[in-house]
Amino acid sequence: VRYLKPSELCRRVATKLQQRMTEDHSLFDSMGVGLRAGGAGDYSAGGGGCVLLLVDRREDPVTPLLNQWTYQAMLHELIGIENNRVDMRKAPGIAEDLKEIVMSPAQDNFLEQNLSSNFGDLGVAIKRYVEAYQQQTQNTAKIESIEDMQRFVDQFPEFRKLSGNVSKHVAVVHELSRLVETNDLLDVSCLEQDLACTNNRNEHCKAVLDRLRSPDTRNMERLRLVLLYALRYENDTYIGQLKEELKKAGIEEEQVALVDALLAHAGSHVRSGDLFQNKNFLAVAKSSIQRGFKGVPNVYTQHKSLLATTLELLLKGKLKETQYPFVPTTHSTASGAASRDKPSEVIVFVVGGATFEEARDVAHLNAQGGCRIILGGTTVHNTKSFLADISQLVRGRRVSTSLDFGGASSSSSSAAAASGPLGAGALV
Repeated sequence: VRYLKPSELCRRVATKLQQRMTEDHSLFDSMGVGLRAGGAGDYSAGGGGCVLLLVDRREDPVTPLLNQWTYQAMLHELIGIENNRVDMRKAPGIAEDLKEIVMSPAQDNFLEQNLSSNFGDLGVAIKRYVEAYQQQTQNTAKIESIEDMQRFVDQFPEFRKLSGNVSKHVAVVHELSRLVETNDLLDVSCLEQDLACTNNRNEHCKAVLDRLRSPDTRNMERLRLVLLYALRYENDTYIGQLKEELKKAGIEEEQVALVDALLAHAGSHVRSGDLFQNKNFLAVAKSSIQRGFKGVPNVYTQHKSLLATTLELLLKGKLKETQYPFVPTTHSTASGAASRDKPSEVIVFVVGGATFEEARDVAHLNAQGGCRIILGGTTVHNTKSFLADISQLVRGRRVSTSLDFGGASSSSSSAAAASGPLGAGALV
């Protein structure tokens, strides 16, 4: 068991877990998770053992705040996934049988195959399904956009009967496209990524102010940008001015107070490392990518969560014991070269909640083979649930985060898991 050293909560959880493993060592031995020096798994000649890694959400408050551009993460951010169910009732003109839909990778092959697909590739994949049906029925309707697909599904109800699963995804992607356009998320997301990966205070302050004053910017995006600016330039005097702009935009005082609450909960004085120093973690592709399908921007961001970087170090045996120590056991006292051993299985648990972006990163690591990684967390966050938790933890009460997103409401899911040889990245 390893844990983030500065996190008292992680330390307490890790200690209790190690105590339980020691008390029930016969159970863990029978599962192939033996106890060894330093509390890691039993590293035999056949390879590495199992490591349980406890991390704190406060180490990376940026990932839950960013807009997402892969299918599952985007769906949870803009509409919300709760217990594998999606509420589509706020989508204009939605069919009665699509007002509430199930989105479970275990029961939906299309979703399983496209969990981590970027939005552009997703549109191409759905188009192939619709075109396959057209070939079967010799239908010659021209389909070039998501709107064309939605009209096709509406006009040919037999298609929904034949392939209801695909028509479900057509409706979801149509709604996501509407929200992207309505909320001007392409331009907003570009500024978010720039705030995350570059240090340019004057340019960023001007750009954020312009966005706050733009009538095209929704309140949720206004708050999101100020939060990212505050994390990047924590002691900047302009933060006060930006908060005043939020108030002028009609955002309630208790919601503006989330800026200070976030800094109190996950500011630089709490984090163990320099979040904005890691260029790989915060990098984003600036090049323009060709669009694979009209109406769906093929948006690539190379933002990699801090969790992914931490796991890469762990898999290479380079994760520093000074930052992520082992919980000592009574079985042995020497930890030796434990931190240099490469595990064959990792269970990582995010105290404070994981994200679908982190599930995607874990899936990519699983796809590389060599080590099976299972991701868990106290919840699965989107921006709204993360801010609700911040308010509750810092102030002892939950404030409203019902900012207008121009679409269906977001909500958090329960525990997370991303595993398997193909790294599906499914959180259930």
